[in-house]
Amino acid sequence: DLTPEEKARGLARAIRKQTGEVRERWERLKGHVGGWQTEVEQALERLQDLQSSMDQLDLHLTRAEETKATWQPVGDLLIDSLQDHIDKTSVS
Repeated sequence: DLTPEEKARGLARAIRKQTGEVRERWERLKGHVGGWQTEVEQALERLQDLQSSMDQLDLHLTRAEETKATWQPVGDLLIDSLQDHIDKTSVS
């Protein structure tokens, strides 16, 4: 049988070994979490860029709809003035 000192040394070795394994796993976990955090931050940045682009598109669409609302119906235009209206529409 082992003496109490030998048992204590064996237990201390086992604890040191487990402590090392826990430390190693903790470091790997922190690395994974850091990687995920970076990916989430990049996704958030891309979503913010997309939102900004959508806001700009909405503004352009609103302006186009406002311009279109000022147009006379084609049936109400005089044939002689069609080219002028086409030119104005092309410039807008």
